[in-house]
This record gives sequence, structure tokens and C-alpha cells, in this order.
Amino acid sequence: MERSREEMTEFVRKIKRQQQEVFRQAKQLKLDKDSMTDVLLDLCGSIAGIMGADRVSIWLFSEDYTYLTEKITFAGDTIKVPKVRTLYKGDADAYFTAIAEQRVRPVEDIAADTALQSLPENYFADSPMASLIDASIIMSRGIGGVLCCETQERRKWSELDEVIMAAVADMLSFVFDRLSQLEMEHTVHELAYTDTVTGIDNENAFIEKVDGIMQRSGSGMQGAFLYMKADQFTTIQSVLGPDATKHILKEIAERFVRYFLEDAVIARIAFDHFIIFTEYHADEQTRQQQMEKIMSRMREPIQAEGQEVHLTFSYGVAFYPEHITTAYEGIQAAKIALDSYQPNTARKSRAVYDPEMSERWQEAMHSEMNLGKALERNEFRLYYQPQVESVTHRMTGAEALIRWQHPERGIIPPVEFIGIAETTGLIVQIGEWVICEACRQLCRWKELGLDDLTISVNISPRHFLHRTFPDFIGSCLEEFRISPESLIIEITENVAFESSDAVEQQIQRLADRGFSISIDDFGTGYSAFIYLQKFAIQEVKIDRQFVRNIDTDVRSRAIVRAILTLAKSLHMHTVAEGVETEAQLRCLETLGCFEIQGYYFGRPVPAEELTDRLLASPRFPQLFLPIPAT
Repeated sequence: MERSREEMTEFVRKIKRQQQEVFRQAKQLKLDKDSMTDVLLDLCGSIAGIMGADRVSIWLFSEDYTYLTEKITFAGDTIKVPKVRTLYKGDADAYFTAIAEQRVRPVEDIAADTALQSLPENYFADSPMASLIDASIIMSRGIGGVLCCETQERRKWSELDEVIMAAVADMLSFVFDRLSQLEMEHTVHELAYTDTVTGIDNENAFIEKVDGIMQRSGSGMQGAFLYMKADQFTTIQSVLGPDATKHILKEIAERFVRYFLEDAVIARIAFDHFIIFTEYHADEQTRQQQMEKIMSRMREPIQAEGQEVHLTFSYGVAFYPEHITTAYEGIQAAKIALDSYQPNTARKSRAVYDPEMSERWQEAMHSEMNLGKALERNEFRLYYQPQVESVTHRMTGAEALIRWQHPERGIIPPVEFIGIAETTGLIVQIGEWVICEACRQLCRWKELGLDDLTISVNISPRHFLHRTFPDFIGSCLEEFRISPESLIIEITENVAFESSDAVEQQIQRLADRGFSISIDDFGTGYSAFIYLQKFAIQEVKIDRQFVRNIDTDVRSRAIVRAILTLAKSLHMHTVAEGVETEAQLRCLETLGCFEIQGYYFGRPVPAEELTDRLLASPRFPQLFLPIPAT
């Protein structure tokens, strides 16, 4: 194709103008897919004019180079855009190979070109083409796409044609590389500042926004940080599964956005944890009324998996500038308040931060740091509380209860450190230590001729479901030559909330090895009776809250009777916890409870003390505990 000097001059002028437009948008940071569409379409039109082409199109590769997608096409008035908008490597492998091997690929006769024969049959159906020339768009990640010119008349492409195509393709390389970079930067920003599940802000965005508000407003502004947590959300996740959980989290976030003031800053910062900052000008009573109204609307049921899910929320509050000076401090203070929240206090669902809470939190953190050292220094101790047959009062075994012999604070009960052990993951190591010590004690009693005694050990949900648990406990019994019937594994009903199927499988594995599984605190969970139906349980321990008033409260007695009747029909052993009076004991004996445990027969004591009682028994090797004098 011959070109006049005027045509070449006009083409160069158009290309420069379009290059300048691309440069201007890039300089002003306005370069995006929408703004470039018209520029690229105009560019394709200019190329068609100078190249004498009937159709000019830009195609881009997918990230994995498995397909090409048509992005922009300029066609003459009588020419149609191809129906095929995507070319797949599997269908056009020869064409993909050809464009990857040549920078510019001129084809004089499409019908005779082997590579082009691999294109779909209907590619040229609407507008048959005779010749084409392709130029690869080289991007930072490699070949990013193809610039293609097609003509209906057969055409022999010149070296100048190839140079023009390569030059334009290089300009397109800059455009698409920049667009790709901007898209990546946007994605990175989204990941850095947006919660991917709910679409609202994450902690980074929250801190940046709230700190900005504080700096602009100064100390004259008043604001509140609300650290909110959905109650029992782990249970909901276990029952409904991950997809429904995500749906519920999205709905919670949308409600927060809908119900709080427009200028409130809202973020999700953990699984079911949200942080909200809102300015306020009203008095405390008005603020509390507004908050209660919001919480009432938040408690409205959410539809998920065809079920109505009812949620309640607890939250901690910290005020600016009264308590804190930065957004990060606000999050921490409100969380400390939530962690200090006591749900039974005045039936409230919130706690307000005060400096004493921070001191207690620091003490808890100090305990957390020392907990790992306690294992290394062998500072834990096992205490044993006797378990006694009802009616005969013969001791049949004991429950092992852990204590922390702190070098400075003395004996620390488990309620002060088990929660920390759970959250830090140390609970597995501590649980393994308890099992080893209990097996060691069983071995000592066996050497004394006390073969019939058992020891019950409490196992945390996390430890119980650990994949190595059955093998570990089996190796301990083998090391100390103890039969599995001597060690009773106690778990709570809440274990099933972790994963019902996993719990069922783990219980069956242990039962197959001869272990007895006992349900501790039975009757306190809503799934208690379903639990007995589904799992291979050998023993239930009736929770102390039902035993406390069994001799005076008709309802407590009826509940215990129902549990005992059910356990008997299922051939399960029963133990009543928390027995402290003779009246409670007599009532349980009348109802037919097998075993008794509680202060009435003995508090938890060190192994040496209980062993001395056993050795001093006039009916050794059996220990019969008399009813203490009243």
C-alpha cells in the first residue's frame, strides 16, 4: 500500500495527539479502563486509516495465557465485529504459538496460513478477510495481547507496515501495563483497608479514618468507641456452616451501617468482632436510650439456611477524650471493657472502660507470659477429689483437678488460667501433662494394691479434637502399664459445638480402645439429650446447679430424676457433682444416683494426702468414707 507524504504526516500527527492524551491522563492519575476506551477506539480508527485496514482490534491474554479476549474493535461501515469475542488456546493452539514466536506477524493469505486455520470456523463468517497483520503487545509480565489489522482485499505487507504496527503496539503496552498496575494497586488497597467478607472497613481503615477525625476536630469533640461481639457465634457457625456464617456476618455489618449515624465509622476486626466510632452530643441517658434502640433492632432475626437466627450482642465502651487519645487506644480500651463484661451484672449487655480494667488486663497478659514458663518449671499440680458410691460410701476413684503452684502468688485455681491457656494454644501441652500425671498416679496406686480406683481427667475441646489425642493417651497407658478402664475422659457438652461429626468419630475411636467417656456439667447445654442419642457415652455427671437445691426445690429434683431415668435406660453410669450436705446426699441416694462427688466427702487435695487416707483406712485396700458428723 502506497502512502503519500500528506497521509504519513497526518498519521504521525494523530498518533502524537493520542500519545499526548494518554500521557495527560497518566500524569493526572485519571488513567483507567473507562477513560481509555474512547482513546483506544480513536487510536484503532487512526490505525485503520493509515494501514488501509477494514478492521482493527485489540485482544488481551488472560493471566494464565489460556485465552484471548477482544477488548476494542474498530470496523468500517460495511464490516461487522466478529461474533467470536474469546479465543481459547485449546481451540486455537497453533495461532497462540505463532503470535508468541513473532513480534510482528504479517499474513498475506489467510486461507493459506496454517496457524489461522486453527481459529474457530465462524470467526470470519460475517466479514470474510483476506489478509491480516498481528503485533504482540509486550507487557512487564510477558506477551499481554495482540494488535490485529485485517483487510478484505489481499494485501502484501511492507516493512513500514510492520514498523508502524510495532510502534503502536509499544504504546498500547504502556497503557495496559499502567492499567494493570492501577488495578493491582486498587486490589492491594482493598485488601489492606476492606474486610473481604462484609465489604466494610477493616482495622487499618478504621484507625486511619478515626485518627483523621480526631486531628481535624481536636479535643472539643466527644466520641465513643463500641467494641461489639455477637454472643455464641461460634455455636451458630458450627450448626449452620461457613456459607451461612458469611451471610449472617454481612447482614450484621449492613445493619450496623443502616442503624448508626451516617458519620459513624464501622469496621470488622475479627471473626465476630466489630468496632464502631461515633460522635455524640447528647447526655448519657439519651445516648443509652439510643443505643438500646439500636440493639433492639440488631436482635431482629436473620434468615439463614431457611432458619431464623436470633442474635444478641455484648459490647465494651470507651470514650474520647475521657479515656483515650488515639483510635488504636480506643479499640484496645473498648475491648478491655468487653473482656471485663460480666453478663449477670444488672442484666446489662455492656461495660464501660475504666483504668482499673487496664490494670487487670495487664495482669492477665503477665499471667499469659508466665503460663508457658510454668510448664517448663513444673509448677503445675494435680489435686484429687474423691468419688464415692452412694449408699455404701466406698471410694471408687477421684477426679484430677489442676492447680498452678505460682512461686509468688501461691496456689492459683484453674478458673484464672485455663481460659488463657485455651486462647494461647498451651491447653494441649497442659492437657498432655495432666494425662501423664494421672497415669503416673494410677501406677502408684496400682503398686499399692489399689487396682480398682479410677481417675477422671477433664479434656478441653481443642485438645480432645486434636488428631494426635487418641495415640498420645494410648502411649501414656502403655508407658505406665495402665488399663484404659482406669482413666475416664471427661468432656463438656460444648465439645460438640466444635464439630459434631469430628466429635462423634473421636469418641468412637476412644471407645474402640476401651476408654470411658464422661459428660461433665450435664444438663447445662441445650443439646444435652441429643448428645446422648448421637454419641457413644458411658457416663454423665449431673451439674452442681441442679444438685444445689435438690432437697428443697421441686424443679431441680424433677430435672435430676429425669436425667437419672434417662441414663439408666441407656445403661449409663451417673455421678452427681457439688454434693455438700447430708440432705442432698440422701435425696440423690433415694433417686438412684450411682456415685457422689463433692465437699461433703472431701475437697480436692494433693495426691500424697489422699494416698495417706487410703493407706490409713482400716479396711485397706478399700476406702469407705463415713458420713461426716453434722
